[in-house]
Amino acid sequence: MVRTWGALCALLFSMGLAHAQEGAVAAGEALYEEHCATCHGERLRPTGAAPDLKNLTADDRVKFETIVWNGRGQMPAWQGMITVDERAAIWAYIRSRAK
Repeated sequence: MVRTWGALCALLFSMGLAHAQEGAVAAGEALYEEHCATCHGERLRPTGAAPDLKNLTADDRVKFETIVWNGRGQMPAWQGMITVDERAAIWAYIRSRAK
């Protein structure tokens, strides 16, 4: 009985995480379209004017966060323009569409 209860709790927990991830991806998509699509392409379709963000790997998260926060080259700094949570949601959206 305890084993079944533990398995049920684990399943419900993972379902909750999956639902939270879906919410972050949806929020990230809206934020991306509002703030990033002009340069990086609508729906992450690259325009050639900026890097294809779908090429970022999970290991590139710190690089992504640093560039978004501080800017680089033609990329403006977004610190103070978006929140840490919004930046994380944009990352979740990008990773959900990664190559």
